Amino acid sequence: MTAQLHNQSSGWSWKSFLLGPFWYAGNGMVSKGLVLLLIAIITLGFGIPIIWFYCGLKGKSDLHEKQIKERSQFSPNKI
Repeated sequence: MTAQLHNQSSGWSWKSFLLGPFWYAGNGMVSKGLVLLLIAIITLGFGIPIIWFYCGLKGKSDLHEKQIKERSQFSPNKI
């Protein structure tokens, strides 16, 4: 089971690579998506290849971390 979770939470993501910061925003990580998009704009587009590569490389693990944080938050409504 652990190996299966590890495979789902790491590795290359074509969706996040192709959509870049927009993928982050669409998956509820709006602030990170905006920061990445801002970096692309500030660098006048020269940072785009690096940012999109980063998104493809880290997208799955960032989403997995977000999901873990959401599950671990205490909510009185869940009782």
